[in-house]
Amino acid sequence: MSAQTPQASRMRGLLLVAGREIRVRGLSKANLISLIVTVVIVGVLAALPSLIGGDDSDEKIGLAGSTAPAMQAQLDAMGGFDITIYDSAAEAEQAVEDETVEAAVTDGALYSLDGVANEVETKIDAAWQAASVQTNLAAAGLSDQEITGALTVQPLEFVTLESASGVTGPLDYFTGLIISIIMFMMLMTPVQYIAMGVVEEKSSRIVEILLTSLKPWQLLGGKVIGLGVISLVNLVAMIAVGLGVSAATGMLADLPPGTSSAAVSTIGWWLLAFALFGTLAGGVGSLVSRQEESGSVLTPLIMSLTLSYLGAIFLLNAPTSTFAEVLSIVPPFSGIAMPTRMAIAEVPAWQIVLSGVLLALAAGGALALGSQLYKRSVLYTGSRMKLSEALRRAA
Repeated sequence: MSAQTPQASRMRGLLLVAGREIRVRGLSKANLISLIVTVVIVGVLAALPSLIGGDDSDEKIGLAGSTAPAMQAQLDAMGGFDITIYDSAAEAEQAVEDETVEAAVTDGALYSLDGVANEVETKIDAAWQAASVQTNLAAAGLSDQEITGALTVQPLEFVTLESASGVTGPLDYFTGLIISIIMFMMLMTPVQYIAMGVVEEKSSRIVEILLTSLKPWQLLGGKVIGLGVISLVNLVAMIAVGLGVSAATGMLADLPPGTSSAAVSTIGWWLLAFALFGTLAGGVGSLVSRQEESGSVLTPLIMSLTLSYLGAIFLLNAPTSTFAEVLSIVPPFSGIAMPTRMAIAEVPAWQIVLSGVLLALAAGGALALGSQLYKRSVLYTGSRMKLSEALRRAA
């Protein structure tokens, strides 16, 4: 049998530590119960809008112009609309501004103050298409060329009289809020576990035994990977249940257009943010030798996570503001802010790419710093080691 290569041996040590973390923490009764409870809560929250948002009142729609009678017939056939006919486009638009009606269709455009629900928008657009065809055919001749021309209808142009700086409705706000909460929870919990695990091994002096056969980077890397796998499984389960329940209750179509893709991309943003915070947590955790001291070294990380979460909450009210754009691009805040923003607003591709690159670079820097801190201070016992002292120590 051929001897094991050094690279394979190093990977084996890394995977052994990761596997131990998965078995001890991932398969523990506490984690399994927590996963089940969390998934159930996410499922209930995903179904909540359909349970409490069942508003059976008709949408108040104003109509004006030559297609108004035909559109009224179409919308009456669909049901769920309270129609008002106006003599002119100006009267219909004024009714929207006065909030007499929620929206008005005239001169080939849908007017509203801050947008309408996706389902309502789809129905009005379909009614407009059918009414336009009916009106055009009534006015057209019988030749094939004229009929073809009459059947050609321009898509309905959607015009908002007020530019909304925040989310356009409670459902949009609710969606962004859930994503930000999930990201915050799925970063906060494993980050604390990593630091506490490092302190526990150091205070019990188990780390001294482990380092006789493993390298420091294998211990820290295995712990981060193991807890990362556990948290990733939990995150994927929550996203799958959330989207599945939304689809089953018919609410998925009413969510902001980018919600599904943003929810899936949340996994990638979480991986980068976890690599950043997780390795730093392991590094700063090695600076202390007692659990009661771990809070002091974790405070900067906890504060960064908390500020990222609070920034994402602010972002829900102004996703297109300059502050929101900066917050969703600059790490470490972008780890929570960008997926939240992507779920409720259309984000330019260059901002997404720039945010991802900067977060990846920050994660790489955190990996280098965290591993050096761990390597230089994990065997140190006694009072808390200062960060500057750890950086000055020889590896």
